[in-house]
Amino acid sequence: MTTVPVRPLTVGALARDLVASAGQAVSALRCYETLAALWVRSEDRRLPTAEWLRASTLRAAGRLIRGEMQVAAPDADLVPRELTSDESIVRLPASLAVQGVEWPDIVQLSERWLSARSDGWPVAVVGVRTGGAYLAPLVAARLAREGLDVHLASVRPGERITPGRRRILLVDDPPLTGRTLVSLAQRLAEPGNTDVLVPAFRDDDVQPLRDAGISVTVLPRSRWASTRRLASGALDTYLSKEATWIGRAEAPVSVVGFRPGRENSALAAWPGLRRRSPARAAFTLSTRHGRQPVVASWIPPGIFGDTARATATALSSALTPATVGVAPAMVISEDLSMSAQLTPRGDCWLDDAVGYALDRSVQLPVAMSLRAPAPIPAALKTVATALTNGNPGMVLPRLHRWVMSMGSSVPDGRCEAEKWLIDAEGGLRKTGHLTHAYRRDNELLTPLVDLAAIIVAFGTDLKTVAAAVDQRLSDDESCLPALATAMLCYGVARGEQLPRTYNPERAAATAREAHRLQRAMIDAALVLQEALHIPVSSRTPVLRRWRRQPAALLQPMLPFRGRPAPKAPRIDTRNVEEAVTRWAEGRFEPVQAGSALLLAPLGPASTWQHATAELGDLAARLPHPHLLAWCGVPLVQLEETC
Repeated sequence: MTTVPVRPLTVGALARDLVASAGQAVSALRCYETLAALWVRSEDRRLPTAEWLRASTLRAAGRLIRGEMQVAAPDADLVPRELTSDESIVRLPASLAVQGVEWPDIVQLSERWLSARSDGWPVAVVGVRTGGAYLAPLVAARLAREGLDVHLASVRPGERITPGRRRILLVDDPPLTGRTLVSLAQRLAEPGNTDVLVPAFRDDDVQPLRDAGISVTVLPRSRWASTRRLASGALDTYLSKEATWIGRAEAPVSVVGFRPGRENSALAAWPGLRRRSPARAAFTLSTRHGRQPVVASWIPPGIFGDTARATATALSSALTPATVGVAPAMVISEDLSMSAQLTPRGDCWLDDAVGYALDRSVQLPVAMSLRAPAPIPAALKTVATALTNGNPGMVLPRLHRWVMSMGSSVPDGRCEAEKWLIDAEGGLRKTGHLTHAYRRDNELLTPLVDLAAIIVAFGTDLKTVAAAVDQRLSDDESCLPALATAMLCYGVARGEQLPRTYNPERAAATAREAHRLQRAMIDAALVLQEALHIPVSSRTPVLRRWRRQPAALLQPMLPFRGRPAPKAPRIDTRNVEEAVTRWAEGRFEPVQAGSALLLAPLGPASTWQHATAELGDLAARLPHPHLLAWCGVPLVQLEETC
């Protein structure tokens, strides 16, 4: 088993790399992305060096769009010392790190805006932090090449800027709802004096902006480099020029043909693939050893793809697709022959999944060379505050020790149920393993994050997974408190993500996940109250079911606040189930989950306010209103519960 230390993507590590490379030739793309990351951090910390970093990032963007492949790294004395010892995880742009946008796309977006304008009015290019601040310097540099008077700035929602007498160009990641951009555009400038520039997955994503009367320039996904690279001729050319082949796939190779129904996913969606997932294509690769079905998947070509490239080449697992080749913006791996998704209860494969998470942690340790103590993750502070009713200091050190007890490694970060499949031979397989540190739980560089996700994905419980881990590790101290801590941290992050990415086409699966996640968080809270020896009289009550939702309609949360649901009376289960199913038609999808009937909303999150009001009508129609409750998702209790 190989062991390849992976450097964490921290602000300090990037700053120290820049210092070590001072005056030397470095990749123009990596230099630009590094400076942009440092600029974002300096703006967030309000450092006096933010202005120098803003100007340096703009110059680096100019060199990149002029076609320079190598540039000289800035002098070491110019890199802010405050950042060389900043060990916080870099806040990544969703577009460049996750969604398939690359820097040439932003240049193309800028040129679209230029082609549609007729005046020479000065502009302020404003990147919406985090993501937009990585994109805005590219826009500003391209406009400056045309002789425009350009000022570059960045802003977080809620902050103010003073652009003066300039037209504001707001730049951001592909919008999900557009609400943040609408609010910013309306607050920062007079009507008609703001344009929005964004790449977009589809035109509907920017409709809220247009409805608000805001001018929008869009680069559609069909024009992104990651999409066009997967065209037949373009893919062959790219692989011949850029790919490094692994194992039996030795050069020369050629693309023989695409798999019907699984061509470019950015142009024609694959079954079961989220529409905002990076582009991929399935095809047959011809080598001197024969033909092999493979899948090409996008990875970020710069600093944000380092971990994915390390994972593709260093991870050895019978569960993941074997890597066939690696290119700067692409990983080519074997195409798995699947027969089924993971069943609602996948206990028979649980040990394999636990083994995968632990083996991965051994093969991909994080090389920690810190100049200062790493900050305690924000998610851990949130959990400690909730456990102690506002007095986190009394438990935070112990929680931190527990969550770091397995050492630092690169977690998969994609261990939800949809990423586990059953192959044609009936074996468990894992997809989505080319990790990136993007989600808010990314500060937890530990396999405990993956183990927490496995609890939910496989429909098991906290103690069962902890026992499986303890059996493999043979430690004197049980991992149960550590796993419970990670479960709450993971649950907060995943719970916040579910409403933002809710897909009505996957309503049943998401409702089941939300319910399992909420129940796992309840179990974890109870375990920690015992493990921390919090006196019974001082414990914050742990809620098992809520009378009504304390958060979004579907959003698991820490089980410490809200109004508990009373016990439900015994009922005629069959009659109630039939009545709820009839009532839910066209409104919710009923999903059986043990002694409850989950109600998965059939509309996107923007319609949930109306759906919540409709639940009041359901409660009035039930034999008893207390049958309707909430546990990460609305549900009807079919048996007496506590």
